[in-house]
Amino acid sequence: NTADAMLGFRRGQLEYFGKSAARLDDLLSFIPARIAGLSLVAGAALAGERARGALAVLRRDHRRTQSPNSGWPIAAMAGALGVVLEKPAVHRLGVGASPLATDIERAVRVVAAAAVVSVALAVAAFVVGVTILRPLR
Repeated sequence: NTADAMLGFRRGQLEYFGKSAARLDDLLSFIPARIAGLSLVAGAALAGERARGALAVLRRDHRRTQSPNSGWPIAAMAGALGVVLEKPAVHRLGVGASPLATDIERAVRVVAAAAVVSVALAVAAFVVGVTILRPLR
């Protein structure tokens, strides 16, 4: 990701130098971005926010960013909060007003709940993996 940010220029002499870093970043972030988006939907449900809105906006808007991956968590959070998250003249995800300072606390609760969901999934995957691999010893 750092190489992509530093070298992934779209014009000039270094245009092709950073393309491999950008494509590798896209590939390595493909699954984590989708897990993050879905975890935010689950986190919205646990935090008492708009889980259905998060899922609806995620499904509708995740392709509206330049990156194939960044739209997943952005769209999910926009839907969870019922706001529009935008990068002016680049993309606009969600429906509603722009976020206010009061939305920060709500967003933090959604992210904290999503982290709990993600850790629970990681622990479950580890336990399943250990259980499956144990007979192979």
